[in-house]
Amino acid sequence: MIEVLPIRLLTDQDALLFGPLNVSLGKLGRSGFPVAPGIVLTPPHLKLKTTLENFNFGSKEVFQQSLTLVKKEINKIPVPEILTREVGKHKQFLLNGEKIKGVKAVWSALLNFWLDQIKARLWNNGFFTGITDNLDPKVVIFIKDIKSHGIAYEDSFQDDVMVSTKSGKLHPTDLKRIVELIKLANKKLFIPNEYEWMVDKGVKLVGIKPYTFSPVTMNPSTVTLSETKGIVPDQNDKSKSAVKVFFDLSLGLTIEKEVDGVYIASEKIFDLNKPNDSFENLVFKVVESAMTFPNSPVFLKLADKSEGMGRVRGSLRLLHQKSLFDPMVDALDFARHKKGLTNIHIVIPFVRGVNELLQVKRELSTKKLMRKASLEYWMEVAVPENVINMEEYLMAGIDGVVLNLDELIAHLNGFDPIEADLAFYKNEVEGLIKFLEDGIRLLHKSKIPFIAYGSLNLYPKVLEFLVEKGVYGVVAEKYEAHSTKDLLYQVERRIVLRNS
Repeated sequence: MIEVLPIRLLTDQDALLFGPLNVSLGKLGRSGFPVAPGIVLTPPHLKLKTTLENFNFGSKEVFQQSLTLVKKEINKIPVPEILTREVGKHKQFLLNGEKIKGVKAVWSALLNFWLDQIKARLWNNGFFTGITDNLDPKVVIFIKDIKSHGIAYEDSFQDDVMVSTKSGKLHPTDLKRIVELIKLANKKLFIPNEYEWMVDKGVKLVGIKPYTFSPVTMNPSTVTLSETKGIVPDQNDKSKSAVKVFFDLSLGLTIEKEVDGVYIASEKIFDLNKPNDSFENLVFKVVESAMTFPNSPVFLKLADKSEGMGRVRGSLRLLHQKSLFDPMVDALDFARHKKGLTNIHIVIPFVRGVNELLQVKRELSTKKLMRKASLEYWMEVAVPENVINMEEYLMAGIDGVVLNLDELIAHLNGFDPIEADLAFYKNEVEGLIKFLEDGIRLLHKSKIPFIAYGSLNLYPKVLEFLVEKGVYGVVAEKYEAHSTKDLLYQVERRIVLRNS
């Protein structure tokens, strides 16, 4: 059973069921603000719960096939009569920023949204009692002839309203109206929010999200009233940087559409003390990432189990410990040969010499994981020796390089990164930058791409150096990904202006 209410009827008593932000949208509508007509729905909790109980996810096995079956069962849930009744004669809808035609299509999109939420919980925490509890209620907006759509918020840092257009083009008159509405809405609700708007026979508010302050400006499709001066830029242009951003999905899950690639450090997943469960988790993570982002590369770094500086680790340990190396090979074999996922590539970790690289390549080849166009070998550069002897590694045959900046600076500056008292040495990046220049120049000459990994990525000096030297991509934690894209754009722009 679901609960449905028109947006304008939501009051404070409904906050627990329909969400406080949706209630705020209802308050604005009753106060005379142009809030679009629509409804708010709660998920079919009981139906979802009983459906999932028929499947066993307890051991976090490779359950992609089970999830497919779950999706089929959930999609069989019929359109509730109450939804059909509340929708009435409306035929077109706005849901999650997408235009949808027909009640059946809306219901299917809603079920897929709630299933994605369940999938995220399943991935992060495994199956647990109450996994279907407290799923987000959703707003469905009735539309007729939508001209443009986007978000806006009042940026106290710039003392202006930022308006970002997601689709369509925005007329200066509508822009002015949006700016006025956002300022008035914040005063009415007493707290700043991010507002979703559309132009459909006038400007209308269609959603409210919490506003998170960021000193990084929005993309070029974002304009302020003071910037327009009567000229409307192309609202479909989005800020894009030449440098790609790879999501580090080693831990957790992100529901994200626009990704340049995925990076998975398997040592964060595979546990020698729990080989079966952690192996299943690793396979699931690799398969799900490759299937979710079929047009993006997925880099799987073989496990680098480290017990401190100077210990047996990385490629050397993989070569001498079958219980660590074989599960990596089995995971790759399953994903590539049984699932047919050819966007997965291998990162060979912590190499101390060319012979180690050649031995790992040989072992992979014997397991039918030969280097080819659809299976690239990338090498992690984590020790200064790798940079000094870069030419020998390139001659041995690699397709790309992953610069582990945290490891490199630890070895260069002579400190153990595990020791918190010595962490201040991490800020001394000038030596690292000078040391990397010759190696990067050789990579460019050989047309070998490189990506950067580690917390040093976002240090201003390091990031500017990497961008200026033509880094192919940077690996970012999922919570840093969006800000990293904007930051890269700003750095690239600054470099271009400086060199022009």
